Amino acid sequence: MSAAAPVPANLPRDPAGAAPGDLVVARAWKYNGAPHWVVPGRYLGADGHGHWIYQPAGSLVSRPGHGHWAQTDAVCLVPASGHWLGTFYDDSNEDFRTYLDLSTQIGWRELARGGWEANSVDMDLDVVDSRSRGIYLDDEDEFAQHAAAMGYPPALVQCIGAEARTLLHAVGQGHAPFDGTATGWLARGRTEFSQTPSR
Repeated sequence: MSAAAPVPANLPRDPAGAAPGDLVVARAWKYNGAPHWVVPGRYLGADGHGHWIYQPAGSLVSRPGHGHWAQTDAVCLVPASGHWLGTFYDDSNEDFRTYLDLSTQIGWRELARGGWEANSVDMDLDVVDSRSRGIYLDDEDEFAQHAAAMGYPPALVQCIGAEARTLLHAVGQGHAPFDGTATGWLARGRTEFSQTPSR
């Protein structure tokens, strides 16, 4: 079964005019248009790696049929280029250190009542740095199944696979931004924004 990538599409990679403190809703889709994870946060700023979003403990993390309150503070990086989004977790309460979602159609749009939406299409594969399991590539079976069921273009399959291998190496070697860069952004988020849960 072939399916077109979901709307919104062709969004800019840069949120021109975004200011620290702006609401950012990170919204992921699946390739067939089904809604996936939604996580709110606050825009922190940008550096040479991309745009950083603070997602405090207590934020609602939801997808159809599932929702929970985030147990720990995190920052999300929407990179300036590449086919991934990264979440970097607080050291104290989470097994994951880093969770990278291989993604496509990453882009920003302004919300009608202020703030931003960072959209992406989740491509199943994840590069994970876990305290209990180390660094590994997750959901390869799901990637293969969805590639067939949803009609991923062969060029996209090849691109995502190559990006996953590159990220595995970068995380394993501690290359920036996987070198502790996120720690400073996490500290900035805690300093600048209230710890009141987003309920």
